[in-house]
Amino acid sequence: MKTGKRWMITGYIVAGILAAAGELVWLGDPIRIGAYYWIDAIELLYGVLAVVPLLWLAGAILNWKREKSLGVISRATKLILILVSGLTIVAIFWPSRNLTATGSLLAAGWLLTMIDLTWTEYRSGLRWLRACLIRVAVMSAAAWLLFWPTAYEVTVPGFTLDMNRYAHVEGGTAKGSITGVLVIGRPAFPIDWLYDRLLPHIDRNKRDVSQSIGEQLTAAHSQRASANEIAAAVALHKLGLGQGVTSDGVRVLLVSSESAAEGMLQAGDLLTKLNGKAVTTVAELAEAMKHVVPAHNVTVTLVRSGRVLTLDVPTQASEDDPARAVFGIQVEDHAAADVTKDVDFRSYLVYQGGPSHGAVLALTLMDQLTEGGVTYGNRVAATGTIDGDGAVGLIGGIEQKAYVVARAGADVFFVPWEQADEARAGSSTLNIVPVRTLDDMLTWLREHPKP
Repeated sequence: MKTGKRWMITGYIVAGILAAAGELVWLGDPIRIGAYYWIDAIELLYGVLAVVPLLWLAGAILNWKREKSLGVISRATKLILILVSGLTIVAIFWPSRNLTATGSLLAAGWLLTMIDLTWTEYRSGLRWLRACLIRVAVMSAAAWLLFWPTAYEVTVPGFTLDMNRYAHVEGGTAKGSITGVLVIGRPAFPIDWLYDRLLPHIDRNKRDVSQSIGEQLTAAHSQRASANEIAAAVALHKLGLGQGVTSDGVRVLLVSSESAAEGMLQAGDLLTKLNGKAVTTVAELAEAMKHVVPAHNVTVTLVRSGRVLTLDVPTQASEDDPARAVFGIQVEDHAAADVTKDVDFRSYLVYQGGPSHGAVLALTLMDQLTEGGVTYGNRVAATGTIDGDGAVGLIGGIEQKAYVVARAGADVFFVPWEQADEARAGSSTLNIVPVRTLDDMLTWLREHPKP
């Protein structure tokens, strides 16, 4: 029994080490393995997580063999633990990875190991209660330190991304070195106070607790998909392919749990009219809302799952300006993008979404389709959203992004014009070039060829 117990406890220790290492995985970003970036290596390192259920599986089998007589509870617990551990290993290596399912299986395995150890100690006449309380106390403290979400959010440096690996357009070939950059934004855990003191460029701020993490992820996924589509259409249009981007409404990304419109509007709705007047952009929606009295209903025409609906939607006063009516929703322009060539996108485990790669994606697709490329020998890094006119927009975490790019190396880092000073706070040595449009990037590269 002691041998099986040691295997299970070793599993707890390994789980704790991997959890802490996962929160600091961004530290390895400058590492390159041949043509692979660190973000590519993480896909392989994720498999190390299978060590935890493997240790628990081995512990359950050893305990089964060593016990002289198995009661019904002990037998059932071990059988379920063996099954859950095996399913967890399969889930970790399954091609279409589901982090939620894997996390749930790991939690179930942890609970079953606790039951199995406690029950075995109880039947053996050992001081089971004391041992159980110590295990629960130690693991609860570790879980609180590493994973308890506080009222703050944290932005930490993230990863550079080979854009030619992330996206490939039909008929294009990779030519220049073009790098995107990601930062990690998540709820702050208690251990982040320690990280903040030991590591550079970590930012903590109050977070909006009215939105669940699941809702935020859904919005981020939607923004990423939209950015991919807009960037592709813009790049192709500049090369004389397709009609580019037009806006045909306002898409709802998120409905706050404190919104007066909750239950009426849904994420994914496409708003097309307000009180009978067409709204095709966020700016037009904001202008129309200026004429609405807070707490009064508004007649909204929208498209939901292909159906056109007209709803009377309540409003509320803005927290920033009580005289201004709002719905309490997060929105974006819905782009009708004319993408005339197929573009394949690579999925990354640590890239869950957001629109900040839009500008560098457009540059990448143009480079792939332009004879000789557009980088003129420069190692290019860039960040910024992109709209249908090719304008480069503001993004979050730019200080951290500049720090990541400086560590990885680049000849030029294009950033949104208004955020140049903030980016320089992340690196004083990086060649940071502020731009307003995609054309600004192309012009700078053409005027600064690298021998």
